[in-house]
Amino acid sequence: MSGNILIFTILTGISGGIITALIPKKADKQRKVVTLITTLLTAVFVWLQIPSALQGSAPVIYGSIGTMHWRLQPDPLGIIFAVIASTLWVVTAVYSFGYMKHSEYQRNFYTFYLFSLAVTMGIALSANLFLLYVFYELLTFTTYPLVIHYRNEESLKAGNRYILYSLVGAGFILAALVTTAIWTGGNLNFSTVPLLTNIGKKPGIVFVLIAFIIGFGVKAAVMPIHRWLPAAMVAPTPVSALLHAVSVVYSGVYGILRVVYSVFGHELMGQLNLSNGLLLIASFTILVGVFIATKQDVLKRRLAYHTISQLSYILLGAFTLQPWGLTGAILHMISYSMLKVTLFFCAGIIAEQTGETKVSRMTGVGWALPKTMTAFGIASLGMIGMLPLNTFWSKYYLMKGSTAGGKWPFALVLIGSGIINAVCFIPTVVTAFRGEKVRSNAEQGGNVTLMLAPTLVLATAALFIGLWPGVVWPGVEAVVNWFF
Repeated sequence: MSGNILIFTILTGISGGIITALIPKKADKQRKVVTLITTLLTAVFVWLQIPSALQGSAPVIYGSIGTMHWRLQPDPLGIIFAVIASTLWVVTAVYSFGYMKHSEYQRNFYTFYLFSLAVTMGIALSANLFLLYVFYELLTFTTYPLVIHYRNEESLKAGNRYILYSLVGAGFILAALVTTAIWTGGNLNFSTVPLLTNIGKKPGIVFVLIAFIIGFGVKAAVMPIHRWLPAAMVAPTPVSALLHAVSVVYSGVYGILRVVYSVFGHELMGQLNLSNGLLLIASFTILVGVFIATKQDVLKRRLAYHTISQLSYILLGAFTLQPWGLTGAILHMISYSMLKVTLFFCAGIIAEQTGETKVSRMTGVGWALPKTMTAFGIASLGMIGMLPLNTFWSKYYLMKGSTAGGKWPFALVLIGSGIINAVCFIPTVVTAFRGEKVRSNAEQGGNVTLMLAPTLVLATAALFIGLWPGVVWPGVEAVVNWFF
């Protein structure tokens, strides 16, 4: 397979964004057609690369900027991230056609929606720490206009916080990157051999690791550097669902996975004896995040804090430095993203069709929106980790990884979190189906169909993978074998 497909994967989003920006402001139909074609093409290009990437024989493109070398080549971890993001971008595009129909600034929204897709593909396909950093920085600026979409005071304040947190985090990454480049003689390419394998316990190496974790931890919403995420929920629901529940936050999680396994490696990480400290930070974020979520009455804020908690499930699995733990982490990346987007989609439909944004006022919503609340209920069971949902398997392997490494107390963290998740979501579903049964046309009409269809597709897909987890197992196994 030619290396041109790598360029096409990234340039498709950029080209689509430029075309969208040039389409007349009132030509909404043409803009949506371009958006759909762009996202579909990007997803197709990514899916075509799966076989070669999982086998470690993907095409490569490389070059240099000054004295810094760059390299594009998907490996198993990168292609998993690319598949998750590109596929959900298509689904969210369809949802946005219904949700954004009467919204202002649609041209601005779809332009930066496609630019963000291109940059996210750049992050996923980067086979080099320098290039990963460049795309990681660009993601901040391509998603900022989406955060401030409504351009009111609250949105601008959230956007300022997002920029500040992100740039400070990027500064930490840059310092760690420069130090790593000096130690490795400029070699920043990812491979099966971690970059710092031959460095050993060099003075200052702990500080480099901490700088990386802080830098990428900002977008991963690790506590206490998480406060930008709940504030960013003022953005439209498609933005909250995709960019701030998957793409942006996953870029941070992905960066940490790269640092742990591609830069340091599990052996050097074990020698540094920081695993328990990192596991404690992840556990703290898991428990405190979901606990705060139960206290939130505004549904999108509840989902935001719940996102903070769930992201650290992935980090906990990575920090066990065990094959089973990494297995659980990759499975959770796949499974959680589908269910969380489903929950945000449901929240958007509820707000648009009933005007309700608070959990305490959702009595009877289930009778008005039965399909929506059924999807919400399915995703809620997934957040608890129950069969037959896909997240059962990720949590199973996360607990297996914790006990395999002799760190069984962290398995108890996952059990405790599951119980709090039940308290967070089950009463919401029960409340929605209380009260008098009132007939409603709230789920009828073109706009709501465009929102409901992708919601039901994701909920069904989560059930399918839960019943047949072998569908995603080859990809997960390839990632684990790549690093172990």
